[in-house]
Amino acid sequence: MEIRPFTFPSTIGLSEGATGLNVEKLQEFLQHFGYLRIPSASEEFAAVRTAANPPDANLGNFDEATAKALKDFQQFHGLPVTGTLDEATVAQMSRPRCGFPDIPTHQGVSDFTAQGNRWDKTNLTYGFQEFTSELTQQEVRDAIAAALNLWSQVTPLRFMEVPLASNPDFVIRFVDGDHGDGSPFDGVGRVLAHAFYPPPNGGAIAGDAHFDEGETWTVNIPVPAGGIDLITVAAHEFGHSLGLAHSSDSGALMFPTYAGPHRFLGQDDIDGIRSIYGSGWESLGGVLSSGPDVCSWAPGRLDVFARGTDNALWHIWFDGSWSGWESLGGFLTSDPTAVSWSNGRIDVFARGGDDALWHIWFDGSWSDWESLGGVLSSGPDVCSWAPGRLDVFARGTDNALWHIWFDGSWSGWESLGGLLTSDPTAVSWSNGRIDVFARGGDNALWHIWFDGSWSGWESLGGVLSSGPDVSSWAPGRLDVFARGTDNALWHIWFDGSWSGWESLGGLLTSDPTAVSWSNGRIDVFARGGDNALWHKWFDGDWRP
Repeated sequence: MEIRPFTFPSTIGLSEGATGLNVEKLQEFLQHFGYLRIPSASEEFAAVRTAANPPDANLGNFDEATAKALKDFQQFHGLPVTGTLDEATVAQMSRPRCGFPDIPTHQGVSDFTAQGNRWDKTNLTYGFQEFTSELTQQEVRDAIAAALNLWSQVTPLRFMEVPLASNPDFVIRFVDGDHGDGSPFDGVGRVLAHAFYPPPNGGAIAGDAHFDEGETWTVNIPVPAGGIDLITVAAHEFGHSLGLAHSSDSGALMFPTYAGPHRFLGQDDIDGIRSIYGSGWESLGGVLSSGPDVCSWAPGRLDVFARGTDNALWHIWFDGSWSGWESLGGFLTSDPTAVSWSNGRIDVFARGGDDALWHIWFDGSWSDWESLGGVLSSGPDVCSWAPGRLDVFARGTDNALWHIWFDGSWSGWESLGGLLTSDPTAVSWSNGRIDVFARGGDNALWHIWFDGSWSGWESLGGVLSSGPDVSSWAPGRLDVFARGTDNALWHIWFDGSWSGWESLGGLLTSDPTAVSWSNGRIDVFARGGDNALWHKWFDGDWRP
């Protein structure tokens, strides 16, 4: 038997004591969105309604329970709490919105609400049962991937499309009217989509997201007249699929109503999803005005350097616990770079205010800064393949890669060609072996190496929005990291052959940096959206 969609109330002026069909329409609306319980109402989203614990009303009578439900709706949506179906409330009720119920609280209104259920894994799959006729299948796939990526940027969650036959965690459907889940769609406008909480809520449809095929879905910005932005709506629905209820913060993506494109998470959304899954990164504080660099001179020892807001070099280290930040002076005009070639020895380089290469080192105490000349158009990077051996790389004014080295004394600069659009990065995994990477003019990752003589440049693809960084934890093993166009951390590795790129999430505002201090261990750092230092690590799994 087909289930009839509810109707939207429109009778301005209804208040306590009123009776009749118009009151029933108001009660059906309030019931559908979690504010009221009326006899013989459908029980879709039963778990949500249980959490909301709405009052019981007499159908057709604007009683005390109905007045309370209306006030709760007004409070949740930031309206004057009048208890009367006034013009502002009717206008709010008429706006396009998610079909998922709201969860008003008895103490007032909270912002984000994490309802308690969560996925017990961080690698989640999705698949398509029906597509919309409004867009190509590739446009839909790209929009869904973009929507999910908003959540993976700020959590450890990862998403992968799989065939429907593989029983994906989320099934995505574009459907009309009654489509079998007890919550029919209403055609153009009003209810746009709905989704279901993680298991065990929802049973077989836990996590699924359904979109009203009656809408005119678009991926274009600006949105054409009459169109609904699929990325915005999908990102909102996946918030429910991951365990978030609606937010009462009108600036949040998880606010119930749709007001046009909103392809970003507000702080309320971020706080909400991280309350369930964590960030996938840890913050180490500080206020950075550059990307960081890290080196290690012993297992479990990490030394991180960055430019501060005073353009000086700042240092924080881990040796069982994290130190506070210390200033090492200098005047930096680039990201710093650091390497260690023996226990307790650290060499740090940066571009100075004169665009030359400057150097400071620690060997029991910190030296003064020294100039090594050159004219750099990027920050430098350094690697070491033997005690006392240093190889430093930077982009020159011709955008080529330039190289200077120390092996008892400093060499002159040599050009290694290429066309760099970022700082280079270098690593050595055996005596006399160096691998150098940089972003090229096509924004792809480019690679050159030395093994007795220099190779030519090769492209490893990708679309980078930062310079890369590389680490190695075994001979022939290379792990390269860069920021993608989504500002997340992306990773590619070599272990006999090159892998594809994988996303590790995060919201980076700098080049990343990475180091390995034992077999299978990698520590990655970057500046986050708050300009603090953020950290994640791999020791069999990515953490935290």
